[in-house]
Amino acid sequence: MVSKGSFRQGLDNEMMSNKKSYIYMKIKLRMRDRTMKQYRKHPEEVTTAGIEDIESMLLLNDKIYPKEWHVSPEYIKEIMLRNPEVYKVLKTPAGVKGIYGLFPLDKGDYTAVLEGKLEENEVGKFVLNYANPTTVYLYLVTIIVDIHDDRRKEYASTLIKDIPLQLKRLKEKGIDIKEIGAFAVSTEGERILPKIGFDYSGEKVVLDNKEYPVFRAKPENIIHKIKI
Repeated sequence: MVSKGSFRQGLDNEMMSNKKSYIYMKIKLRMRDRTMKQYRKHPEEVTTAGIEDIESMLLLNDKIYPKEWHVSPEYIKEIMLRNPEVYKVLKTPAGVKGIYGLFPLDKGDYTAVLEGKLEENEVGKFVLNYANPTTVYLYLVTIIVDIHDDRRKEYASTLIKDIPLQLKRLKEKGIDIKEIGAFAVSTEGERILPKIGFDYSGEKVVLDNKEYPVFRAKPENIIHKIKI
């Protein structure tokens, strides 16, 4: 038989336990609200990718692109060592959620890439450095976001809005950008490229026995088209 004292003690313990749980939940909710407020004040920004980002970049790349478009960490590292400013990433606490890359090439190598005469796994050897002001043709080697993330549209918008900023940064350094070229390897790419200033004139390239449309743009068209 349970005494009144022990019954009352049991009730007190239960009430104390519930009170502690309630306080704990309030603290958690306040911490979450504070985190969300800080997050809204400091949204993700696009930054220049470093060697330390390669692993996370490739995780995203391999999740989005088919196997024939996968590259090795050594390939990315070699390009970064040649020119540390070619890759831009959108980083979050969960890792890299967006990437774009602009390879500066001379006219001959740029033309060879867009005609399919220079393989994707070889183009990195011809990337120019921005150390000295020079004339370049930019090859948009990639522009991707994590399409499996609920915030993919926000990530895409943030990433795309950085492209004209990067073009302006390069111009301020004395880089003369003649043209930007890209392949559309998906229907989504074919839809987006014209929206950000690229033109398609019927040119196609064959890579790995598959045909892809080639898009070209003048830097001023991209800067004008993408509203920041």
